[in-house]
Amino acid sequence: MDAKELGRQVLTRRKEKGWSQEELGGLAGISRNYVSLIERGEAESVSMKVVNQLAVAFGVTAAQLTDESGEQSMTMIPPELRKLGLDNKLSYEAIDKLARIPRRGQEPKSIKEWQELYDAISPFIKGD
Repeated sequence: MDAKELGRQVLTRRKEKGWSQEELGGLAGISRNYVSLIERGEAESVSMKVVNQLAVAFGVTAAQLTDESGEQSMTMIPPELRKLGLDNKLSYEAIDKLARIPRRGQEPKSIKEWQELYDAISPFIKGD
């Protein structure tokens, strides 16, 4: 993972959202200073845990944030699922699995519906 590219991605996405470094840090569970280091490309060994926390805050996959896949993943994380993940400090992997789970019928529309789905399948997706 290239530190400069990660920094560009984080900076661009943060500005698109209109967030301060402090706001992003709060959402991702890291300090404002660490956000600044990442954005400047000076954080050489950002852990995957931090990358995943940033990805969840932005509502994207880690691959989209790090551009490791070479192409943008088509997994969209609905805003309600993103909020559930942030509020409950769910791992990126759990959120990604929820977003990708095959469903018949309607996708959950509310945080409560996502919570009910998570509660029902969490024994099968845990392993964080």
